[in-house]
Amino acid sequence: MEDRIYELIKGWAGIPTWHTTHPMDQERFSVAMHNIVAELGASVDIDSFENALRRHAESNPAILGAPEHWDNIITKFVIKAETIFTYEQAR
Repeated sequence: MEDRIYELIKGWAGIPTWHTTHPMDQERFSVAMHNIVAELGASVDIDSFENALRRHAESNPAILGAPEHWDNIITKFVIKAETIFTYEQAR
């Protein structure tokens, strides 16, 4: 599942600015979440999501800085994704 999530979030997390609040980055995040739910459902293993996101982040360390900085950003997006998955499960 992690590899498929990695591919599904590539259009968002594969962009160097994926972690910003820029409207285009936010839109790409929304599209990625929609694609995950559409293909895999809302019962996505959140650890697989986090691992896939971490793989993208680690492939572009110059943007995010030191590894301790990655953790804060990744945690923020894992929480957002988990909230979306929980919402979708309740629908």
